[in-house]
Amino acid sequence: MVTWKLIADVQALAGWDRDLHAHDGYSIYQTLAWGEHRRASGWAPYRWAAFDGERIVAMAQGLLRRYPCGTGVMWMPGGPAGEVAAWNEDFQHAVFHGTGLRALYCRFNSFKNRHDDDERLLADRGWRRPRARLTTGLSLHYDLARPEADRLAACSRNWRHNLKRSEKYGLTVDRWAAPDASALRSIYTDMEDYKHLAQQHSKDYLRSLFEHLGDRVVVYRCRDASGAMLACRACAVMGDKAWDLLAATAVAGRKSYASYAAFWALTQHCHQQGIRHYDLAGVDPAGNRGVYDFKKGTGATPIEYLGEWEWAYPGLISLPANWLIGMRRNVM
Repeated sequence: MVTWKLIADVQALAGWDRDLHAHDGYSIYQTLAWGEHRRASGWAPYRWAAFDGERIVAMAQGLLRRYPCGTGVMWMPGGPAGEVAAWNEDFQHAVFHGTGLRALYCRFNSFKNRHDDDERLLADRGWRRPRARLTTGLSLHYDLARPEADRLAACSRNWRHNLKRSEKYGLTVDRWAAPDASALRSIYTDMEDYKHLAQQHSKDYLRSLFEHLGDRVVVYRCRDASGAMLACRACAVMGDKAWDLLAATAVAGRKSYASYAAFWALTQHCHQQGIRHYDLAGVDPAGNRGVYDFKKGTGATPIEYLGEWEWAYPGLISLPANWLIGMRRNVM
């Protein structure tokens, strides 16, 4: 029989990331460091593990934001890890009682590949698809196990051409060992102004990210001959996996194809470090065609996540929760 337990003891948490790495579907978003990073933005991390005897069969990290009248929202980026069969009613009860709230809306976004059997299991256990989704549930897998020549050959003709073009501008691309949040934020500001985008990441968010994740975040920057920053790309790494994390290109960098140079240098570094799987962190072919075309041009393979599922107690609060999320896509 599987039993879910809230893991709050400091000594027990010391082995959290090690145990997490042993389970199918693990990701950087379920690590202790990510939870503490999000704590800086007002989310309180909670962690649970499912035990079958002495053996851990599933794990979950939830980020809780409390609201008035004993209500709250629990967000689980990356979803639980481990056996989907264990994401059952007992898990929901453990989450609800662990928060001490009167009403709770819970949603996870699993990066496991979608399978019909898993969807049926979740539906049978009281989970359902949310009305207002935060993501498309689609992504691209970039196979880093291949040598550089094979990866280059897999790129689209246009993508290879643009990478070659970047070599004509005297660019310097190197690992940014101590990334500066203010400098990176300035690149984002330039890009957001040019594309008329809302703020992607605040300076405080970036500073917290670098502080808490440390060397698990790999950042590459691209500069021109004068040292001006043109582009930056970063990923988070764990085990033999990496997740695309940050990407920004200044207006001047668009003219020199700096984003191509930065991506290639970052992924080549990951390949050399033994990373085999690079998740390009979601795509929206209809809503963000430019980013999709860039990622697809790398030769990456389309994948579909198990994705977003919700549960609420009482069930009626899922309606206002979905309305709020639909109005404010960045609420989580």
